[in-house]
Amino acid sequence: MLAASRLALIALAAIWGSNFLLVDVALEGADPAQIVAARLWLGGAILLVCCLVMRRQLPRGWGIWARLLLMGVLGQALPWLLFAWGQQQVSVSTAGIYNSVTPLASLPVVWLLLRHKGSRGEVVASVLGFGGIIVLMAPWGETSRSSLAGQLACLAGAVCYAIAYAYAKHLISTLGYSKVALAASQAIVAGLLMLVVTAPQLARPMDPTAAVVGSLVAMGVGTAVAFLLNYWLIGTVGPLQAGLAFYLMPLVAVGLGIGVRGDVLHAHQILGAAVIFAALALQYAIDRHETLEGQGPQGEPEPVRVDVEPAYRSGDAGSVGRSGAG
Repeated sequence: MLAASRLALIALAAIWGSNFLLVDVALEGADPAQIVAARLWLGGAILLVCCLVMRRQLPRGWGIWARLLLMGVLGQALPWLLFAWGQQQVSVSTAGIYNSVTPLASLPVVWLLLRHKGSRGEVVASVLGFGGIIVLMAPWGETSRSSLAGQLACLAGAVCYAIAYAYAKHLISTLGYSKVALAASQAIVAGLLMLVVTAPQLARPMDPTAAVVGSLVAMGVGTAVAFLLNYWLIGTVGPLQAGLAFYLMPLVAVGLGIGVRGDVLHAHQILGAAVIFAALALQYAIDRHETLEGQGPQGEPEPVRVDVEPAYRSGDAGSVGRSGAG
């Protein structure tokens, strides 16, 4: 991997991982719905400008826009809202750890919705990861029960991402439009839906301190920049290497939570996070092994299999369904 690619990978992980810190700061003066709307509107506007500069055509047809609305809700608006609401009760570090569950949740989601079975190794990684979730959540503890709703909201947000990834190829990958145009369109249409569904929350007065406004702007800009970086990395080093940013993201979130917000992780949280990260490492090793097996003796790719698998591996959902994490 070239130096430029490494820098882009680190920057992508930093942007995704810092979103949890920015949400925590923004919650000091804004409602969760206001935070999500700002991210969608500003991120979508920047991507729309990119479409104009790159001369990418926006989608046409009500059917296509309906699909983009569904992806915008599942891959952006709803999980962002769940994480922002959950972070009113849980720390930056805890939210970042829950977000890392997405690849592990993709296997049961794909099996339930699309009846696609994973390999034995994938099943082991998924079971191991959910064991870590139980330890992390520790519903038997008094302290954990007080934040159980927030933890469940963050977990639901990760599951939303997994559902979006499972359907990304099925719904929008064959539309024939640029990924930049698709990402801009789904952010804009999801932002318009937020105007209707969360109008009372959006109308609440904000406390627009410099820190709150700066966090909202940083999240909106980061949403667009993260998409462009992810898109460039996938085309430069391939989806497997680009996917490393997602696995590094929770480490950034935990580091910022502890270093900036003074998060304190209890023993069960450290143990649960360690189990989840071990499951992620196993999942990445499986993906790498399958990628290498898919190459011929001279390093040439074998014919592509036609199957359905979690889109976070191919980068489609990372590019289209998700412009920023958390």
